[in-house]
Amino acid sequence: MSVNRDQDYSQLLLIGVIGEELSSVEREAFKRYPPGGAILFARNCINPEKTRLLITELQKISLAASGLPLIIAIDQEGGPVRRLRAGFPDFPGAAALGAENDPAETRLAAAGLARALLDIGVNCNLAPVADLFKAGSRVLAGRCFGSQPEMVARQVAAYIAGLQENGLAACVKHFPGHGTVTDDSHKMLPVSFSSRLELETHLEPFVGAVAAGVELMMAAHIKFPQIDGDSVPFSELFLRDIVRRDLGFSGVLLSDDLDMAAVTDRPLPVVMVSGLKAGLDMALWGRNLNPVFDPEPVFTEFCRQMRRQALDPDYLQMKIDRVRRLRAGFWRNG
Repeated sequence: MSVNRDQDYSQLLLIGVIGEELSSVEREAFKRYPPGGAILFARNCINPEKTRLLITELQKISLAASGLPLIIAIDQEGGPVRRLRAGFPDFPGAAALGAENDPAETRLAAAGLARALLDIGVNCNLAPVADLFKAGSRVLAGRCFGSQPEMVARQVAAYIAGLQENGLAACVKHFPGHGTVTDDSHKMLPVSFSSRLELETHLEPFVGAVAAGVELMMAAHIKFPQIDGDSVPFSELFLRDIVRRDLGFSGVLLSDDLDMAAVTDRPLPVVMVSGLKAGLDMALWGRNLNPVFDPEPVFTEFCRQMRRQALDPDYLQMKIDRVRRLRAGFWRNG
């Protein structure tokens, strides 16, 4: 099948919204270049009712433009990372659940969270965190189930089951493990000198996630120079060999936010296409570090770069099919 339309390309993007409602320029950009999904942050989540109205409008635009519902994603991990706070029920995060170490309780907590998110229109939680806790980490405090791979793998699998049995897609993160580094990828590119053998321990929770049928996996901004010269979201070795072949993951492979200091060395559309070429299915642009008011020029240049790079049609279609299957599944769950 030939793939050459801009709307085929734009659905490979997961995009942030600047405020608690869409601006006029965002509406026009999302109509012309309908993304595959939107990600919500605290700035979009003043209260559940306003968030529901924003999601309703996003879905209306998507259905008119593409005939498919959007992936509506959020980082609602519980604990320190909660985008929805005022008026939204509180659920325990990974650290509290890991301390209890009861997979049945973890599953119940995730099930309750899934129902609460679905009630306002969110259909994808960017959780669970499968990283092994590392003391001194600038990003993992309070966000991990623990440091023992077998226990974390059980908790991750239980959390995924709780979400997905109730119709909410789970996204396990941050592959292949932020517990290999202490630096914050929002501020720099973390570098781990772990060997491929040493990485195996950190991969165990991701193996458990795949066995549990997780729908999405997020690739972390980490470089492993002893394993590959490219950082993970741009590494064929990590994204194709390890994720697809070794772990057997068949779902949607998503980048961590490309609007981070870890990836500011090239223009954003070039970065997006580089990740898709390497093996990502979707590129995430949260519009945080550089909150561009009008996203349309980025969409336009992204589509131009996609045409210029001319990805293998079958390879590109495989990505589009994965994203479409996930989006179509929200009809069944709704």
